[in-house]
Amino acid sequence: MRCFVFVLFAVFTAFTATASEISIGKKVILHSDRIGEDRPIWIYTPEHEEDERLHVIYLLDSAEHFHTVTGVVKSLSDYGLMPKSMVVGIETINRPRDYLPKIVGQPQTEFQAFVASKWPASGQTDNFLNFIRTELIPYIDKLYPTYPHRTLIGHSNGGTLALYSMFNQPDLFQNYLAMSPNGWWSQAETVLNVEKLAGKKRPYQQLFISVGGEGWRYYSGTLELLAAMEQNKPSQLVWKFQHYPSRGHMSAILPALSEGLEYLFSHLNFSISPEVAKYAEVSAVTAHYAELSKKLGFVLVPPVNSYVDFAEAQAAQQRHAAAVKTSQMLVQDYPELSYAHKILGERQLDAGQAKEAVASFDKAIALAKAEKLGEQVLDALTDMRQKAAEQFKQ
Repeated sequence: MRCFVFVLFAVFTAFTATASEISIGKKVILHSDRIGEDRPIWIYTPEHEEDERLHVIYLLDSAEHFHTVTGVVKSLSDYGLMPKSMVVGIETINRPRDYLPKIVGQPQTEFQAFVASKWPASGQTDNFLNFIRTELIPYIDKLYPTYPHRTLIGHSNGGTLALYSMFNQPDLFQNYLAMSPNGWWSQAETVLNVEKLAGKKRPYQQLFISVGGEGWRYYSGTLELLAAMEQNKPSQLVWKFQHYPSRGHMSAILPALSEGLEYLFSHLNFSISPEVAKYAEVSAVTAHYAELSKKLGFVLVPPVNSYVDFAEAQAAQQRHAAAVKTSQMLVQDYPELSYAHKILGERQLDAGQAKEAVASFDKAIALAKAEKLGEQVLDALTDMRQKAAEQFKQ
């Protein structure tokens, strides 16, 4: 019996584990004087340096989409397909009131008649957007180092609000991801909104609009809207339309998020063609982001990945001296980032600058310890440093 108890105890001990919580964000309650209610706000921030600025994605219906959006954002950021971005989710309280535009005149569609009878308080979109403008955005910008570059994501009625915001308060967001919106809301609203595009100077904006295979007027109504927009298209507004005919109203969300976010942030990347890799210097990178900063209206420092990818492309063309200069600019812009010094060390080693590479790896190791990076990272950096030291001795 004692042997049996010992065996049970041994088996139980072998399978015990220490549990810890995994968190991807937090929820705060922000009271809105503008709307007169408490608003639950979901916040996700990626790993970043204390003063590293983040792009901000505002998400409607956060309780339904927060986990999906944050997962896509993290993946795209990790793969270098979009910059580091935080997600601010606004939990639903009253969708018809906050998301659906005010009906112009009498209801013109069956859906508008249903909304007017079911939710007579609908159409307070301007009040909701003013809550975002005067209360939510200042709250986020005060607590986090953010760029004045904001993206709005909305699905279905939330997508309708995204379009409404683009037409009526164009300075509030720079990017819009509208998935399966009621883009046709009604012909009267379509005409009125499209007319607002003509002859008006707008900030640089991008729109990704998508529909699934939902039938009805999701597809045809959105095409009518885009056709009307094309006739009054200002130069500072660009868009892409994507149709997912094999996906439904909900299942089209995931591909739209991935493709949409990649599209909306693609202009922030530095494009590296074979010719650029073979002939261009690092000044091409800095000039690209200087011009982009003028277009966006704020200073945008070249992202780490733009320097890294360009230096690797130069090295692949056996342009090792140019790759070193690109990596030195990376270190100049990100002096406290261990990864930047590691990249410089690698490019210096390729260029036969072993002595300089040792110094770069030493700096990377010191910063990695300060950043409290894992032992595997430190071991890898130490191996790189040893390799550089051996080449220097030769």
